[in-house]
Amino acid sequence: MSAVYVHNIKLDSGTDYEQEYDLFEVGGRVVDLTNHTARAQLRKHRGSSTAINFTVGFPDRAKGKVKLSIPSYTTSRLKPGRYLYDVLFTKPGGTNEVILEGTVNVRAGISTNCFGGARPGSAQRLCIAVIDEASGLNDGGTKWAQFRSTYPGRTFYLLQPTNEGFGTLVNSSNYTEMKCPGQFLNETTVNTGRLISESGD
Repeated sequence: MSAVYVHNIKLDSGTDYEQEYDLFEVGGRVVDLTNHTARAQLRKHRGSSTAINFTVGFPDRAKGKVKLSIPSYTTSRLKPGRYLYDVLFTKPGGTNEVILEGTVNVRAGISTNCFGGARPGSAQRLCIAVIDEASGLNDGGTKWAQFRSTYPGRTFYLLQPTNEGFGTLVNSSNYTEMKCPGQFLNETTVNTGRLISESGD
């Protein structure tokens, strides 16, 4: 696709972050992002088990435009300090490639309200789906496509109750058991950090 771009970010805790990028090949030609997907995460260091997800948008795929954003209610949870991020693109043929990365310098906010940022709107609220039925999610992908079309910016987690202990990592057989639609596997982040620790924090 192109060389890896490095762009370092400054972010104030408790504020909305948005940044739009124009991507070009090494020779100056616009990168056509038609039928590409992308995901982007922020971590304290490369080996960190927890991450913050950016919302990735494509204002104009044919012109190589991509936008990263994080709402204020999410940035309010970030402690001041230095973080790392990257953007992983998946090409139409399935090849993955990082083409944007850098550091994120988070500063403590000053004029923030008591709950640390604007309240999330309907399309931004966290969604947690608990699956414990044999039917799973597989209805041909119709319900999942409808959900993502209605709430394209909503953060989501899928939990499967088990009796195998706390925080067991998933594998491909878990997806088969839950009958997840293909679209879910393409959009989700596998084995993200725990929402609740073993001590209940």
